[in-house]
Amino acid sequence: MTGRKVIGMLRKRALLLAAAAAVCAGTALAELPPRGNISLYADQARVFSACCPLAPGYGIGRIEMWVWCLPGENGLSGAQFAIGYPSNVIRDRIVYNGLLSSVQGDLPTGCSASFSACQWDWCWVAHQSIFINSPQQTYLEVVAHPALGVFQFNNCQPGYPSEPCLKGTNLFLNSSSLPCLPPETAIGSEGSTWGAVKSLYGG
Repeated sequence: MTGRKVIGMLRKRALLLAAAAAVCAGTALAELPPRGNISLYADQARVFSACCPLAPGYGIGRIEMWVWCLPGENGLSGAQFAIGYPSNVIRDRIVYNGLLSSVQGDLPTGCSASFSACQWDWCWVAHQSIFINSPQQTYLEVVAHPALGVFQFNNCQPGYPSEPCLKGTNLFLNSSSLPCLPPETAIGSEGSTWGAVKSLYGG
């Protein structure tokens, strides 16, 4: 075998090894964590977990709260949790992901949601419009389902057993830190208009 052929074979082998290493690296990056988490965001793209302060002259702003789940290494078939709301917000209606096969309860009192198929990547469960009525810095957070005393996932193992999950990001309101997403200013600061909003959404 000539030296040129040997060099060619070595080059091909090196290229194959490099390609195999790249595939392995890509697989490792795609691996899910041992435990999944539930996180709150202000946008569907999961970029913002903080909302900026209200613009001067406005007393009420609207934001969107998105509830996102990252499955653990065993996948995600369902989740049980609740959302803790601060006193300076009014809650609007909740919209649930169309991929859910069932939803029991709701976000403030405890939600049990099941997907129609196992999830192996980020998936959103619900989103909700929320009205902020003061410049006070507060936050929304995932809390334990009151009936269970924990927040947890159901994985994709046989029988869909429950497993612990982690709390991811809170959603900070009137945050001065960056990056933050400006709220939609809805109504001025007059008391009469604020009373109308409260009566519209159940106080």
